[in-house]
Amino acid sequence: MKNTADHRPGCRSYLGKRYDARRMIHRRVPWKAFTLSAINVVAIAFFVFDRPLGQAAKSLSPPLVSIAGDVTDIGRLAWILAGLCTILATGYAVRRRLWKVRRQFRMVYFVQMTAYVGLSVILASVCANTLKFLIGRARPLIYEQEGIFSFSPLNMNFLHQSFPSGHSANIGALFVALILLFPHVRLIFIGIGLWLGATRIIIGVHYPSDVVAGLALGAWLAFAVSILFARFGLVFAVGREGWPVPRLSRLI
Repeated sequence: MKNTADHRPGCRSYLGKRYDARRMIHRRVPWKAFTLSAINVVAIAFFVFDRPLGQAAKSLSPPLVSIAGDVTDIGRLAWILAGLCTILATGYAVRRRLWKVRRQFRMVYFVQMTAYVGLSVILASVCANTLKFLIGRARPLIYEQEGIFSFSPLNMNFLHQSFPSGHSANIGALFVALILLFPHVRLIFIGIGLWLGATRIIIGVHYPSDVVAGLALGAWLAFAVSILFARFGLVFAVGREGWPVPRLSRLI
């Protein structure tokens, strides 16, 4: 008990020192601008696109719907976490063949990267599923019976858990986290993320506004977690302009 008690203050002190060293170079997070922009985009999708696209999803090509159904589960929390665990295990197994730097530092950094992505996705999943339970929006599957303005808060029924899309929130968090870690290939990640989000509309389980809200929520949480990590010097450094910058150069 004594050793445990002595260890905890040391860890807090260490993290506190890392935070204090970066206190003066933090930039204020533009959460108000992001929130206002996200609300406007969701509102446009809700009032302009939900009804026509919700109806059109029923007349889409069966092969397209089949393909979308096959790939849409990539956005499931369980699949994403399983993938992260696989990557982490593979990195540990081949650690001796990777970059010419100290193995211990390399693995610590690799674990931090995996933890960052995993934490971002988990937070997005928890927030999205909590909101969809509280809001209780009807899914497109019962559009003909209830339309796009049907809400049943605190409803445990799958058919009334449409907004926001949980899969899209996971996808938004995953791919924004990857964009922040690997900014040079961000266009590829943006394209894949948007198409995966669109699969939720194609298979008819979400409206466009559900998907947009989910993507925005996941993206914001991944960005917020990156700021938190940067302020403690984990995975990210604080760049010249005060934004998180990946420290991948230390792996090369």
